[in-house]
Amino acid sequence: MFASLILPVPLARTFSYRLPDDMAARACVGMRASVPFGKSHTYTGIIVALADAIPEGGFEVRDVLELLDEVPTVRPMQLELWRWIADYYMCAIGDVMKAALPSELKPEEGKQGIVRVDFRPKMKPFVRIILKDELADAFDLLKRSQRQQMLFTTLLDRSHALQQEVADVVAQDELLRASGSTTDVLRELVKKGLCEVFEQEVSRLDAPLADDQLQPLNELSEMQRVAYRDICQSFRDHAVTLLHGVTSSGKTEIYMHLMHEVIGQGRQVLMMVPEIALTTQLCQRLRRVFGSRMLVYHSKLSEPERAEIWKTLLRDDARIDLVLGVRSAIFLPFRQLGLVVVDEEHEPSYKQQDPAPRYHGRDVALVLANKHGAKVLLGSATPSLESWYLAQQGKYGLVQLKERHAGISMPSIQLVSMADARKQKGMNGPFTPRLLATLGHALRDGHQAILFQNRRGYAPTALCPSCGWSPHCPRCDVALTYHKSTRNFVCHYCGYQTPWPQQCPSCGNPNISLEGYGTERIEDTLKQILPIARPIRMDTDTTASRKSYERMLADFEAHKSNVLIGTQMVSKGLDFSEVQLVGVLNADSLMNMPDFRAHERAFQLMEQVSGRAGRRIGQEGEVLIQCSDTHHPLLHQVVRHDYEAMAETQLADRRRYGFPPYTRLISVYIKGRYEDRTRRLAEQYAAAMRQSFGVRVLGPEAPGISRVKNFYIQQILLKMEREASPTLVRQYLNRIHDAMVAANDEMMKVVFYYDVDPM
Repeated sequence: MFASLILPVPLARTFSYRLPDDMAARACVGMRASVPFGKSHTYTGIIVALADAIPEGGFEVRDVLELLDEVPTVRPMQLELWRWIADYYMCAIGDVMKAALPSELKPEEGKQGIVRVDFRPKMKPFVRIILKDELADAFDLLKRSQRQQMLFTTLLDRSHALQQEVADVVAQDELLRASGSTTDVLRELVKKGLCEVFEQEVSRLDAPLADDQLQPLNELSEMQRVAYRDICQSFRDHAVTLLHGVTSSGKTEIYMHLMHEVIGQGRQVLMMVPEIALTTQLCQRLRRVFGSRMLVYHSKLSEPERAEIWKTLLRDDARIDLVLGVRSAIFLPFRQLGLVVVDEEHEPSYKQQDPAPRYHGRDVALVLANKHGAKVLLGSATPSLESWYLAQQGKYGLVQLKERHAGISMPSIQLVSMADARKQKGMNGPFTPRLLATLGHALRDGHQAILFQNRRGYAPTALCPSCGWSPHCPRCDVALTYHKSTRNFVCHYCGYQTPWPQQCPSCGNPNISLEGYGTERIEDTLKQILPIARPIRMDTDTTASRKSYERMLADFEAHKSNVLIGTQMVSKGLDFSEVQLVGVLNADSLMNMPDFRAHERAFQLMEQVSGRAGRRIGQEGEVLIQCSDTHHPLLHQVVRHDYEAMAETQLADRRRYGFPPYTRLISVYIKGRYEDRTRRLAEQYAAAMRQSFGVRVLGPEAPGISRVKNFYIQQILLKMEREASPTLVRQYLNRIHDAMVAANDEMMKVVFYYDVDPM
């Protein structure tokens, strides 16, 4: 018997191994197997096919070392999805496997003998009472030790030994904590035959609410009921429906009613959010309704926790009906999906950038749902123009919620001129006088505020006023960002760090000045100029762990802080009733990015962060957007909350210049250690592409950041009509690549990859 396996290596093929007789009888597709690879590696692979014929090719077939499963770890439908991802996003299926499986489920051994052990359940010591009759004799044994008596009494109480036929077991740490005792005292009770200590498997995941703590679903408002009925009607004609609902319109309540309906039919639900920040508050709301039937999956979980979730979902008796997760949740082993909800579907965080597979979580979710025969609901206050276009074309259903829940008014948005403030020398750091005055008034009235600046760190760069020297990364073509907390300049691309210099390394001037404002500097400045402010900062520097997210949001909700300063994290789905003011500190930096999506993205960010204000009945939120050009048409669309006008304007430009959704894009990247070689190979590759695709090929060009981690980068952009067959395009590209590799040995000396549907 021979098995074909996917291995976690970046090669576009499977690998054949011989199954020894003792394994052949129990092997099946989807099981994990440990196999030798190369001279000194051992990998865990997934069996994708079994055959009784020797594979063709004339190469030596080696033996499988071990089968790691009794039942498959990967379901057949998951393997189908992996193949689709590898094909569509033009990457190796081994890369898909690496992204899909938690590390604990793919142990491997390398040249240095480094071993990742296979997943093991978490064990914890418990105590079981043995003697519950003749208690007088038991206490007689303990009469000389008051501490042993106290421990035994606590064990009787916690195990309910006197109230029920079979006593409960008690966690050892809980017992010792409740009795104020030690393991030495417990050991004496064991010696006297009064109890025993044993290990039992426990979950690494958060304990669910007890059934008596669960709450019923909230009643939908009339407006929400209409939207709910329209969605159900749309699902009869469309596999995918777009819910365009303004911020605070109650989209989550509609999601929950749809989930409840689907779960009642015996099917599972996947709810996707773009980042862990959204899971924290949303998780609390969902747990109150769905309790132990729900799991949460995101990148801040430990590898053992991720593996335990995977193993739990494989068990048919686990009754897991709902998974709340980020983009990687699409890889989980669902049994029978009935509904996929993609919240904030416009978010670029759904797109995986590096490493491969460079997939878009929303788009893969559509394929996943199709394989299960499930419906998809895309939700957003500011849908992506691709989804909006498909809804306008009738390919998606469209349901709209144009008013906030419970009659809450939309926040008032006003533009504040930074240019005027500078002319009058009124800027105080990054703040205009008007924003500072409004912020002070809101805080004195007991309200809270959010300040949005899409740049982390203390200052984007430093500058020597004498000679113009500025610190740059030696490995990347970017300026270094100063972080005051560590007194280091940091590269946000490769992580390179260097300390603050005592003097300019170019001219010796000791007075180096900082330029610009990141979130860290804004927090520092605000504390100095507005003492009433108690700010906290939310960015990737302050939210390294899941607990730090949760603690930060809990502190803000409990009013331990009254100003939340953050990057785009603060724009997504946060719900705080006392936030009365939102300040956008520099709108121009959002709009002036060199990207055809810049205006769409700027509108989405400003509209989303504005939606955090005034979410309580009777309180109108206020939003102040600081900008230099107060006449910019996009800003006035934001002021009017006019998504449809923005979409119409941007789609007209996209049609005129041939960008998505009217075309499909594939970026070809070539990275190398030597600039000349990289550019030369990119030019040859682009010339080969033009022979097949003509004027649809743009470039090659060095991107805005042309060197990262000492690799020079060249990019070629392929623009294809939407009507063109994606399969045929990929076939042509693969032929071009194979011909280039065969004709030029230097192709093996560069890194080459595709980014399909780049963001």
